[in-house]
Order: sequence, then C-alpha cells, then structure tokens
Amino acid sequence: MSRTTNPLADRERSLESAFFRKVDAKLLDDIKGRLANDQDLEKLAADTGIHDHDVLQELLDLNFTPRNLLALWLVPLTQVAWADGRVEKAEREAVLNALSKHGYSGDSPAWQLMESWLDHKPCDEVLTAWKDYARALVESAGEKRLILLRRELRDRAREVAEAAGGVFHIHPVSPAEEVVLKQIDDALTP
Repeated sequence: MSRTTNPLADRERSLESAFFRKVDAKLLDDIKGRLANDQDLEKLAADTGIHDHDVLQELLDLNFTPRNLLALWLVPLTQVAWADGRVEKAEREAVLNALSKHGYSGDSPAWQLMESWLDHKPCDEVLTAWKDYARALVESAGEKRLILLRRELRDRAREVAEAAGGVFHIHPVSPAEEVVLKQIDDALTP
C-alpha cells in the first residue's frame, strides 16, 4: 500500500514540531533559570547566614552576589557620605578604605559597585534591601556576632562621617550624618 504525501499535512506537522521545540526550549531555559536561582539562593544563604527567602530573593533581584555582597553591607557608609548632599573626597577615601580593610581592591565587583554609589547616590531599592538585610541579620545572627557587626559598621560609618572634618573640626559630624548614624544603629538593634 503506497502512502500519498499531503504537502499541507507535512507542513502542518513541521510547524507543529517547530512550535513544540520552541516551547520545550523555553521550558528548559525556565528550569535552568530556576535551578541557577535556587543555587544562588543557597549560596547567598550559606554566605550570609540569612534564611529568609524573600530577603535573599530581593538581594538576587538587585544583582547582589557573594562576590559583591560586602558592598551591600557597606551601603550605610554611602548613606553617611551622601548625608550632606554630596560626597567629599575624604569621605570617598574613607569608604574605599573600609573596603580595602576587608581585602577588596579596585578590580573587585564590590569595589566597582561602591565607586558607582559614591559617584551616584544608590537608589531607594538598595537602601531598602540593606534594611531588609539588616533585619534578617538581627533575626539570624547570634548576640555576640551581632554586637561585633554593629560595632564594626558603626565605627566605619563614623570614620566616614568624621572624614570631611566639619567647619574648623569643631563639629566633625554634621546633624544630617548624625541622623544616618542613628538609623544604622537602630537597624542593627534587636
């Protein structure tokens, strides 16, 4: 029995196959993306000690990774530097010095991100992410670790605030900087 070919039926099968190949490829890409996201979430959770899925996802959505996470931790330093509406040269150096003390150099993603924030004030979403990060740290860090983290960040933030020196060094920290320093302390207080 010979089979007759129907060009329209062949074309229909070809189009149908092409459609399902595209659907399959899209599904595979979605699965790979979810797996990569899940792995990134696990790595971020391991590196930060935070297990709040929403906070971790927020960090990933803002492109924070373990390689540049220190920059997020130091967001308050940029807030202090920007408190008076502009970043002074000495404040910039104090912020970058804080990164340097943690072993980061100019070619690291954290350094580059921090320089960008010193050139252009970080958007509100970054500050919100830091506050969520701080809240999650308060909930997940032990008391001793939290005290050390709070002291470290407060000391670094005060160094930035005092870097510009104020007028004749009489008031090295401006009222606007004092407000930001208090907000940092409050965010890291249980």
